[in-house]
Amino acid sequence: MSPSLSLEALKWGAVGLMVFDHAAAVFAPGDTLLRLPGRAVFPVFAALMALHLSRGYPPERYAARLLPFALLAQGGYALAFGAPLVWPLNVLFTLLSAALMARGRLWAGGFLSLLTEFPLGGFTVYWLSRGLWREAALAHMGSMFFMGWSFPVVLAGGGLLLLAWGLARRGLPGRRLPWWTAYAFYPAHLWLLAFAVRWR
Repeated sequence: MSPSLSLEALKWGAVGLMVFDHAAAVFAPGDTLLRLPGRAVFPVFAALMALHLSRGYPPERYAARLLPFALLAQGGYALAFGAPLVWPLNVLFTLLSAALMARGRLWAGGFLSLLTEFPLGGFTVYWLSRGLWREAALAHMGSMFFMGWSFPVVLAGGGLLLLAWGLARRGLPGRRLPWWTAYAFYPAHLWLLAFAVRWR
C-alpha cells in the first residue's frame, strides 16, 4: 500500500519552501540553484486546490476567500520583487482564476490567469481538478517556460506536478489550522520581505 501524507503537512511544507524561494529571489537573485527547491511549491498548491475542487468544495467559496488576500498581497509582491504594481499578479490571483474557471467562467478565469506570475496556472488547477492530468502538466510546463526556466527544469516541473497530485490524492486530512492562516501568511511574508529590501 502506498504511504500517505497529511495534507496539512504537505501544505505547510510547501509554504516553508515558498518562503525559502522568495528569500532567495530577493537576497540572491542570481543564484538559480537556490531557487530550484521552490519549483515544488506551485505544484503542491495546485494539487491541493484541485483535490478539494474535485471533491465538491464550492469554487465560489474559494474565490471569496482568495480575493481579499490576493489584493492585500499585491503591493508587497511588487515591492519585494521589484515588479510593476499591477503585473504580474501574485499567485493567489492564479488560484482565484482557477476558482472562476471551476464556476464556469472560463473566459474570465483564463484571462485572469494570463495576467499572473503563473500565466497558465489557472488552467493547471482547473484541468487537474477535472482529472485531465496530462493537460494540467503541459499547462504547468508552459507557465515555467514563459517564466524563463530552462528546458530540464520545465520538464521536472511537469513531473513535480504529477507527484504532488499523487501525494494529494492519497493524503490524509491531518490536524488543521484555521483556514485563514495560510492565506494571511502569504501577504504577511511578502510585506516583510518588501520592508527588508527597503531597509537593507
